[in-house]
Amino acid sequence: MTEADAAYSRVVLDPARYTATAREIVDLARRAGNDEALIVGLRALAWTRHAVLDNETAKSLLDSAARLATRRGLHRRLGEVLLTRSVALQELGRYPAATRDLRRAAGLVSPQQRPELLMQLAILDHNAGRVRAAARQYRVVLAEPACPPVIWVKAANNLSYAQTQLGRPQAALAYLDRAASLASDLGPMLSAVIENSRAWSSFHAGRFTESLRRFAEAGRLYTAAGLPLGEHYLDYTDALAELRLLDEAAAVARLAATDLERHGARLMAAEARLRCARLALALGDVDTARADATSAVRDFRRQRRTAWAAWAVVTAVEADAVADGFTTMAVRRLGHAAATLHRLGLRANAVEAHLVAGRAALATDDQRRARRHLAAAGALADGQTLLVRLRGRLALALLADTTTHTAQGTAARPRTASAYGQGAATRSAAPDAGAVVRHCAAGLADLARHRAALPSVELRVLAAGHGVELGDLGLRHLLRTAPPSRVLHWLERTRAAALLTVEPAAHDDLDDLVIALRTVEQELRAARRERGPLPRTLLARQAALEVQIRRRSWGRDGTTTRSAEIVTAGQLRDLLDGGWLAEYATVDDTIVAVLVGPHRTRQIQLGALSAVQRETAALHFALRRLLRGGRYVDQALSAARTSLDTLAELLVAPLRVPPGAPLVVVPPAKLLRVPWSPLHPGPVCGAPSATMWARSRRAAGSRRAGQRVALVAGPNLDGAVAEVQALEACHPRAATLLPPQSTVEAVVAALRQADLAHLACHGHLRSDSPLFSALELSDGPLTVYELHSRAVAPHRVVLAACDSGVERDYEGDEVLGFVSALMAGGTAGVIASGVPLPDGASLALMPRLHDRVAIGESLAGALWAVRSAEPPASPADFVTWCGLTAYGAA
Repeated sequence: MTEADAAYSRVVLDPARYTATAREIVDLARRAGNDEALIVGLRALAWTRHAVLDNETAKSLLDSAARLATRRGLHRRLGEVLLTRSVALQELGRYPAATRDLRRAAGLVSPQQRPELLMQLAILDHNAGRVRAAARQYRVVLAEPACPPVIWVKAANNLSYAQTQLGRPQAALAYLDRAASLASDLGPMLSAVIENSRAWSSFHAGRFTESLRRFAEAGRLYTAAGLPLGEHYLDYTDALAELRLLDEAAAVARLAATDLERHGARLMAAEARLRCARLALALGDVDTARADATSAVRDFRRQRRTAWAAWAVVTAVEADAVADGFTTMAVRRLGHAAATLHRLGLRANAVEAHLVAGRAALATDDQRRARRHLAAAGALADGQTLLVRLRGRLALALLADTTTHTAQGTAARPRTASAYGQGAATRSAAPDAGAVVRHCAAGLADLARHRAALPSVELRVLAAGHGVELGDLGLRHLLRTAPPSRVLHWLERTRAAALLTVEPAAHDDLDDLVIALRTVEQELRAARRERGPLPRTLLARQAALEVQIRRRSWGRDGTTTRSAEIVTAGQLRDLLDGGWLAEYATVDDTIVAVLVGPHRTRQIQLGALSAVQRETAALHFALRRLLRGGRYVDQALSAARTSLDTLAELLVAPLRVPPGAPLVVVPPAKLLRVPWSPLHPGPVCGAPSATMWARSRRAAGSRRAGQRVALVAGPNLDGAVAEVQALEACHPRAATLLPPQSTVEAVVAALRQADLAHLACHGHLRSDSPLFSALELSDGPLTVYELHSRAVAPHRVVLAACDSGVERDYEGDEVLGFVSALMAGGTAGVIASGVPLPDGASLALMPRLHDRVAIGESLAGALWAVRSAEPPASPADFVTWCGLTAYGAA
């Protein structure tokens, strides 16, 4: 028996390694007719099945062991079996049966097994959503003097999870640090579980870089220990979702659901299904969200998991409301769910539930309930993690938006009718605009701190999505009440803000993956030349490498710094030196602009967004028609000119900027496709934000004299070599790279030394993953990601490449693309095209542009001078004239 008990202990710590040992115990016990050893062996074998989530088989084995122990009167062994069977029953979602087993075990187990019994009772509370009760019970287990190390580690792990759920992740990490040191001596399974918990709690503590590294390590440890990845995927999904990596989170959640359902782990499978529902809802897949949420509600109710059922109801009601709107019944259901989550201490979930309930009440014009729920959300969020506080700030801003005041702004004591004619003190339904803006500003300040802690530009850009509603709500009130200079400052808080936080130095830790990706791209390029189907293995390898590159960047070490404070209207006026700057914004279907001129700042209401978007789409259609040529060229040219005139009338003419005056344009995401340069009769430059333009202006002003020039021609582009050779006359001392010498490494080296760089090559836009948009060079792509991560940012850059000026827009008016990556890295001026250019179309324009740049003109000034000196002579010239835009001040 001693040997059997020892073998069971080894199985619990390392089930994958000792599965064969468990089978041997069972076989030997059966041959020897030793029933007690057989009971221990069946329990050990059941544990190996539980470890791989095969809880149905585990239960069957434990049923046999329980019957045998009962028949032989082995009460202590029966208690042990019931303890283990309760674990399998919980995973199967059979709570009443698990509870019965634990109650029976309580009178059978030895004092040495009391800690394990108490822990299993705590787990019952925990899985049911009674988190505070579970946390108290875990502490009792940890305080037991005779608590075995393996039980202590498990209880500490579970307590840490509860602490994080209750909004105390730092306390959770303190338990996990001690548990990790014990787990290292107890086998690979516990080490994997503890590392996964450290990753989850680190994320909620705001230690994002550490968290992502730990998740990667936890996945490796799970695999090495032979454990299914479903539970690991669940926690990883939460982190990805909070980072707004929604597509990745949805894919991982679906993997978790599939893995857990395949293993019959119905307890966690329901949790995975709920995560799938929430992510589908965030991604706009309402049908999937409704189906998954309904399934999760049903499973949680069957499992008697009150808290989880309440959280699933919130998701189900939200999904139903997308199609049918909120109803009075929906408000009541949400209120009940929020109260349940609040009562059970799940504050983060309760904040979200109260916020949704408040929105629903507002939608049904139930102001009383709306204020109650929004106030509860704001109060519960206080002292919680940063992203929960952000939701609380939004709730308080919405609450202030519903608050009424007296007409004079202060409460008055009751007065008699005779004193006021026919009425008492009049009241208006005006919101408390000051409180709205204060709460929105506080939330955006929290978001800025969150964003600055993130390790990659991609994550910082995505994080802006957390603040969209705060930004919009504050803007609506400021447009009605604030001076234009304050509106401008508000816009700058939410305009390409992620790009103002940059890494202080280049990172070369991704070179191995980038080189591997370039090799795959070369093979794909060869396959394209053969015009056959692209090999699936190469495409899969390309996708896998891109995922690896992105994920390694997410967990990279390194500090980030805020490189520029938000510029003020007065500072802009000084930097503009007689020029003008227009920052545009959209509110519903209305476009507004804040115009900074030589003498004052004005706010101007412009035309309808829908009209501008229609005209922009018509212009791009006409430009594509021009590129195709054929019999309809004249009609396409006329249509394009008409669209340009209309856009100028809608967007620029109301600004009344004098002809010939320089104009800086800062568009929101919804106006990125507008070709701004042809709309104003003077030099025009764009910028992702006014603050970024100001930074480029200061950089341009402080630049020392000298002009180191790099001229680069890419492969397979008619006219690229001729264009570069023509530019050598403008820059006789330029470093020139032509195919096949224009390799990525050679070009990067040249760009790092250059004050002015000209790249004539194919550009490939990746709207699905803009960081992998690329310029095609002789040995493969130079991606946006590589430009940014290797800190490649010449002072001025001319990108004579198709779509090189197209930026992918994200929520919160964030952008990613060649222009934004270069300017974020320090480039002060860029010329790029926002439309596909025909091969060789820029050959005639570029030498004239460089002649002017060589004598000291800015890129915007040089581009305007070339345009105004000679009208386009051909359809291709017209497209080039429309498409090329200057960015930045240099």
